[in-house]
Amino acid sequence: MPTYRVLVRGKFDRPTEAVRAKLLANAGAADLVFSETGALAYSRHLGGFSYRVVVEVEAGEDATQRAHDQAELMAMELLEREGYPYRDLTVSSTCMDDVKVNRR
Repeated sequence: MPTYRVLVRGKFDRPTEAVRAKLLANAGAADLVFSETGALAYSRHLGGFSYRVVVEVEAGEDATQRAHDQAELMAMELLEREGYPYRDLTVSSTCMDDVKVNRR
C-alpha cells in the first residue's frame, strides 16, 4: 500500500469574532509535521492554513487521487467539527514509496 504525505491548504472564510478568538488561542500550537491523525497549522493573521497528514491507500492507477480525497475529507471534517469556516482548498502530495533515499 503506497504511503502519501498530503498537504491540504486553504483559507479561513470570514470567521466570527468567537471563532477568531478560538483560532488565536491555538495559533502556533501545532507542529509542522505530517502524522496519521493530521495536523492543522496557521499563523496569527488567520489568512491561510495547512493540514498535513500521512495516508495509506490501496495501490492502483488512481491511488494519488484517493490519497488526495481522503486527506481533503479529513481536513474538512476537522474544520467543520471545530466550527472553522473555510474555502479554496487545494491538495498536493508526495508518494513516499517514490522518494529515493541517497545513503552515504
